[in-house]
Amino acid sequence: MSFANELKRQLLHQRYDDVRLLRARTHGLLRFSKAFGAQKMLLQTENKEVAELYADSIFGLIGLEATISVNEYKNKNGKSFFCATVDDQDDREKILRFFGYDQSPAPVMNLEQVQSEEELGAFVAGAFVACGSMVDPRKSYHLEFVVPDQELCMGLVRILSTIRVEPKNFPRRGNFVAYLKDSGEIEDLLGFMGAGELSLEIMNVKIYKSIRNQVNRVQNCEFANMEKTINASSVQVEEIEYILNHKGLVFLPEDLREIAELRAENPEMSLRELGEALSQPLTRSGVNHRLKRLSGIYNQLMEQQKGDRPAREESEKK
Repeated sequence: MSFANELKRQLLHQRYDDVRLLRARTHGLLRFSKAFGAQKMLLQTENKEVAELYADSIFGLIGLEATISVNEYKNKNGKSFFCATVDDQDDREKILRFFGYDQSPAPVMNLEQVQSEEELGAFVAGAFVACGSMVDPRKSYHLEFVVPDQELCMGLVRILSTIRVEPKNFPRRGNFVAYLKDSGEIEDLLGFMGAGELSLEIMNVKIYKSIRNQVNRVQNCEFANMEKTINASSVQVEEIEYILNHKGLVFLPEDLREIAELRAENPEMSLRELGEALSQPLTRSGVNHRLKRLSGIYNQLMEQQKGDRPAREESEKK
């Protein structure tokens, strides 16, 4: 089950002891469905349970003996979606009166019946069930409401701003989208809607991601240091082998002979390991100092070779 469907499942099965909370959730569900008016009331969803809740809430809460159709359809990709409609205009008008939309002009969103923060949370939960979705937080942080018109979308934005959640919004293919990308705001919103368990799950995902990123940074640093050590070691081995091949071990000062042999035979060793392997152990800085002296000897030999070359070439001409 996707994270979004699990979230909707929790909101669908939320137990409300107070009928006012049930009314608030039903209000949000109907108001943020695809159509909510005297001419048409329609909910469209990919979740069959949501369509059934739409019908059950109208029957149970408003007490209508209404004709509500719930039908399954297939899109062009063969994926099922469900449409729930209130078929009779008299029933639609009774629902509008029940939620206070029989005024003229009718309000975009009538919250006169929503008297507490808990009821507002239930209202937003209903809105999310009707038109919300969320990406799995293990992939990215993104929660959105796809709302049928701009005024209603801005009304939702204002509601969420009262709980210090500030969604951005934009038009998309004839709808208007209010969305969140901040993980902390998503956590707060889930808790506000009554999905506290999933809010904690997002926190756990954030902790896991933080630890994983920290481990990756340490590993990357270790790999970089290892690569740097290997590169430096290969240069040192090359220089020492040149000295030994051209001058022999006895050419070197006595205090450099052991370190030269040890480095040539153990290119993978770190400076610390080289120091510990010497007959008279040295610190890392002590080993580094001796390797620099060997590098200096190598450079002197190379300079000498460069100086000897013109003399040899002149001699060969004669």
